Amino acid sequence: MPCPSINSSEAAGCNSGHRTMHCGRWRIVQHSLAGLVIVFLLHGIANAQQISAEQSKFFESKIRPVLIRECYSCHSQQAGQQKGGLRLDTKVRMETGGDSGPAIVPGNLHESWLWNAINYEDYRMPPDKPLPDQVIADFRDWIEMGAPDPRQSEIEAVQSTVTAADIKQGRKFWSFTKPKRSVIPEVTDSEWTRNPVDNFISRKHQDKNLTPADDADPNSLLRRLSFDLIGLPPDSQQLSRFLEDWASDPDRAVETAANEMLARPQFGERWGRHWLDVVRYAESSGFEVNTTFPNAWRYRDYVIDSFNGDKPYDEFIREQIAGDLLPAKTDEEWAEQLIATGFLAIGPKSLTERNARQFKLDMVDDQIDATTRVVLGVSGACARCHDHKFDPIQQQDYYAIAGIFESMSTHYGTINSATNRRPSNQLILPISDPNPFDEPLSKQMLAELHSQLAEKKQVMQDLQRARRERRQSDNSGRDLQRNFASLARTTVQIASIEAKINSVDHSGSPVSFCIGVQESDRPTNARLLVRGEFDQPAEVIERGFVQVLSRRPARIKPDSSGRRQLAEWMTDRNNPLTARVMVNRIWQHVFGTGIVQTPEDFGASGHRPTHPELLDYLAVEFMANDWSVKQLVRHLVTSRTYRMSTAYDSQNYEKDPENLFLWRADSQQLDAESLRDAMLFVSGQIELERPRASMVARAGSTVVRDGRLPSFQANGSNGSMSMMDRQRPSRGMDRGRNVKVYDIDTMNSYRSIYLPIVRDNLPQALEVFDFAEPAMIVGVRETSNTPAQGLYLLNNEFVMSQCDRMAARLMTEAEDTDDRIRLAFRLAYGRDAKPEEFAAAEKFYEDYEVSDNFRQRRKSVEQKKLASLSQAILVSAEFRHTN
Repeated sequence: MPCPSINSSEAAGCNSGHRTMHCGRWRIVQHSLAGLVIVFLLHGIANAQQISAEQSKFFESKIRPVLIRECYSCHSQQAGQQKGGLRLDTKVRMETGGDSGPAIVPGNLHESWLWNAINYEDYRMPPDKPLPDQVIADFRDWIEMGAPDPRQSEIEAVQSTVTAADIKQGRKFWSFTKPKRSVIPEVTDSEWTRNPVDNFISRKHQDKNLTPADDADPNSLLRRLSFDLIGLPPDSQQLSRFLEDWASDPDRAVETAANEMLARPQFGERWGRHWLDVVRYAESSGFEVNTTFPNAWRYRDYVIDSFNGDKPYDEFIREQIAGDLLPAKTDEEWAEQLIATGFLAIGPKSLTERNARQFKLDMVDDQIDATTRVVLGVSGACARCHDHKFDPIQQQDYYAIAGIFESMSTHYGTINSATNRRPSNQLILPISDPNPFDEPLSKQMLAELHSQLAEKKQVMQDLQRARRERRQSDNSGRDLQRNFASLARTTVQIASIEAKINSVDHSGSPVSFCIGVQESDRPTNARLLVRGEFDQPAEVIERGFVQVLSRRPARIKPDSSGRRQLAEWMTDRNNPLTARVMVNRIWQHVFGTGIVQTPEDFGASGHRPTHPELLDYLAVEFMANDWSVKQLVRHLVTSRTYRMSTAYDSQNYEKDPENLFLWRADSQQLDAESLRDAMLFVSGQIELERPRASMVARAGSTVVRDGRLPSFQANGSNGSMSMMDRQRPSRGMDRGRNVKVYDIDTMNSYRSIYLPIVRDNLPQALEVFDFAEPAMIVGVRETSNTPAQGLYLLNNEFVMSQCDRMAARLMTEAEDTDDRIRLAFRLAYGRDAKPEEFAAAEKFYEDYEVSDNFRQRRKSVEQKKLASLSQAILVSAEFRHTN
């Protein structure tokens, strides 16, 4: 069926060239504030855009003379003046702008600094007296028609230091060549191996004269397997089954346990968190004005569901880069793909940035950095200011990709406020799946809001009329400043009212939103910037990919951004990096260290692989098995290599002190989430059902102040983001009506992945234990052992509470002290207490003294003793490690 083109005001589902299988209906949320609709900074298209004779005549007769007469004396090369970094004597310089942003944004009055200035809003240009009304009207017509400008640019091309010969030679680098199926090596100890992974590892053992460690004991192995796959310790039933299976067939025991864990929903929560580390997931913008992203949780859940559903990794990547452009059979599938593009929208944002052009460039830089480092394992963003220092990547390559991302709009969804200079809208989903904390509005409430809105808009019109009158006669600026303050207050009030109105549909029911990206109606090429500075534009660069990784030029149609082609190029089986990078990440999370120890740098400055043939073998198998993450994880954990103990061997240590060649298993410390979740698990308090939405969604769209989220406000989750001409999707389903939602009093029972991740204000339970910095791409977390961690485990209210509840569980599930001590060890360590441990615990219990004050306050001295014993167990090194 035919589909109309997407634009910011019509209810369009897609472009016919982008969505051939299905077309739903949706709306892009639009700013109400003075018509602030996200529009691309369409710079550098003068040569590509055909200017008609009529348009050229209009510019030459009505626009250029005014610029020469009123502006060139302060803003031109000929006059030797460019106040505020602004020049107006060429098209490129006008659209590049100065310190305050682009002077002209074709087609968009309110993003054009020059329009603001000639209307005496934030600026007064010309400063002596305002332009005649007819001249101002001419500028309006000119900008709205696309600002056609026949003036030629003096810009010259920048010569790259990376030559064609460098690129050709660079394609021979180990990681820039296509993975090839490796021959499985022959080994002398064939009885030790269980699958091809072991052959590659054993061959290295032979070459390095290393002796592999014995198998880990079954209790330790199950604990390791459970934490690696689901991030939780095994329960007593799992342990009993595993020990029984192990006694008869260790290989089958491991395979059976692995299959059971891979099928559990906790697998997606564990492995989804690994992905959230590298995509810098958070629920707020960070930086100076830390504004919430109230619908970021949808992307989090998308990631979890993708790992649980074993979505092919190539599809997973395509959806995150170009999900809005992919075909979809149903509205539900389309909604999922829109949510996936949150990958490009979720990065940190400096919302106080005054210059719109600078803000856009920085956002695109973040998108390029995330896309290239996360998917390809190379840093494309290093070429923003100059050719790459280490790899044969030209600065032109960076701007070829920048053109792709500049040809889309990013909808991250933040409120408009006095401090937020870069508010954004969100996307409306084509299904009914609202934030559970958004409340409906009655017809009476809607009517009242519309009445208030009309009143405020009339006030706004009066203030604007007074401003126009005062600019004619008052140069002191005092009245204009008071007028501007009133305008600012009224603007925020209008935005707040419109936010409430537009958070619901015409019947008053909440609308479903997500963050993500959309294709521009007018794709454009980017202009190379000398040293990455927006005010030093050079030649226009055609949209494309990284040359050293591409065997043939990109073929991007003029009316397409090239984003879908980028996604398909990245996930093509001939791409040398994508499969290798993900296989390496999976290996790292199974064995503790990657085959390449720099997971975001497979280039010349990164580490070389310790087992290159094994890496290629796994990459080829990964693609052959339909890019299945679960299949690869299963393959790795059922290897004999995975089963080795952590036993120390002095001779092996002398030959390989870093254990690069895996002669034993590395002892791994629990990460922040696993430690917290394990405490909840052993205390019996963990809530394994996924909660609906997020605590940030409950707080709504707001600014985080002093590390606190304001209490939830009805209909506040969409802030000042408003919609125009919107319509409900034609079909969809109501989801999540009967699922649990966040409650402030009970949130501590949910798994740690569902804690609010607010940039610069992380939960203490995560931050103190080396949680991934959400403003950065974190492929490998730091591991530390600090006094702050010890103090947290000894004194924190959450830890104390779990110890009390563990004690209550011990009293309920065991009848006497001895059995309670035994049960405590089995719950915490997944094994029975050793005789000396049992004796020490029993003595601790007997010698523990309870004060008279406590005896008067508490009924159960027994529980107090058990709580202290539980804390001693939970703060131990063994509890904090998988081995």
